[in-house]
Amino acid sequence: MRSARFLLVVSSVVASAAAGCARPAPVPPPAPASAEAATGARGPFTKRLSFAVLEDYDKGDDLREVARDFELMKELGVGVWRGSFGWDDYEAERGKYDFAWLHQFAELAAQHGIALRPYLGYTPEWAGVGRKADSAAWNDPPARVDDWSRFVDTLARALRRHPNVLSYEIYNEENVKLWWDGTVAEYNDVLRRGATAVRAGDPDAAVLLGGMVWPDVEWLEATCATHANAPLIDVVPFHAYPETWTPDSVVVENYLDASYARFFLPTVDGECGGKPVWINETGFATTPGKTEQQQAEWWARAIATFAAAPRVEHIGIYEIRDAPQDRPVIGDAPNYHLGITRRDRTKKLAFHTVKLFTRLLGVDTVTVADAELTVAVTGGRPGALYHHLFRRPDGRQVLVVWDRRDSPTLRIALGRRGATATEYSLDGAAAPYRAFDGQTLTDVRLTPGVVRIFEIESRE
Repeated sequence: MRSARFLLVVSSVVASAAAGCARPAPVPPPAPASAEAATGARGPFTKRLSFAVLEDYDKGDDLREVARDFELMKELGVGVWRGSFGWDDYEAERGKYDFAWLHQFAELAAQHGIALRPYLGYTPEWAGVGRKADSAAWNDPPARVDDWSRFVDTLARALRRHPNVLSYEIYNEENVKLWWDGTVAEYNDVLRRGATAVRAGDPDAAVLLGGMVWPDVEWLEATCATHANAPLIDVVPFHAYPETWTPDSVVVENYLDASYARFFLPTVDGECGGKPVWINETGFATTPGKTEQQQAEWWARAIATFAAAPRVEHIGIYEIRDAPQDRPVIGDAPNYHLGITRRDRTKKLAFHTVKLFTRLLGVDTVTVADAELTVAVTGGRPGALYHHLFRRPDGRQVLVVWDRRDSPTLRIALGRRGATATEYSLDGAAAPYRAFDGQTLTDVRLTPGVVRIFEIESRE
């Protein structure tokens, strides 16, 4: 069972904050004046944008409780689930497969209109290579890759009858040793054989590279160039947990630093053949000392920042509920507090904030129009000012603006005229913004760290 390790972020970004962990943290430069400078974005660009919600379940978990989570997802406006289908759960003994609960899970998801994007991993004790220095088998490479291939093929064929199973991701956070106790070559062998098995078992299912702990250029080059696995993957995903498990210098606004545009995206477009880029895990923990207000502000900043980044087409919300305190997890306190609802499913403020953004931006495609904004400071001075403008296919515009450190007053002119402006609070409450003449919002006063969110109706 994976109850001792079901929270998948654990040591990944913990490593950047604690000494002696598995990897050094990528430390970006100080935050630039805008995210356009960080990512290299120029001019308006249109891209797809979707959302998923993450929550892990073990085989045999109470499906009535799962149904309650699915109802929360529907209320949130998100129709895609991501989580683990553990090899150690579904082939606990070689050749003995047990998919009965999985079929019930997939059918329940379909009844709720939920699509499934599982990742496959967690090597059974019988199948691992026996690297026990860390006292674990679940992160070992398989001793015989034929065993892994046979499992994936059998699983994909069994679940093919469920059209809501959209894809399979090959392991998870494999570029950190705690989560993959093997080499990059061993991972690429598993990736190759697993992807081939998925294609054979369910030709309609997509194959995802395992979500990397950060946008790891070296790992990606090894996968796509050295081991020539680019044709086998449909998506390049990575994870983002700034401000929970990163040094203080790494924040939402500089997590995708200049190296994302200078090195990572060229690798995706060159060696990896231009695959879509997903942030398929991101979140913020309300550990003691961090408030639910801070979590909600974090989600507003994170969704706006990542949605504005070139090529990021998907944001995975980790997670729907806090973990129970009596359930062991690898890592430290943040693992218990990542939910946007509490353990009893009462909603944190962030639930309403995420719901607001999925409504505003979850419209299949958005045009990132930051370059069309003209921002003038009419009072005070900016300290770390950020602003993003999104145009929806229906012509509505969404403006998100904040300053991390200071309290300037702004006049913000849009590139395209609108009819009326509405401002939203983090709880989703709406109020008309009167200081708008169809082109310019005036007297936009900022408070450090507080995000202001506006929707501008189209004139059409």
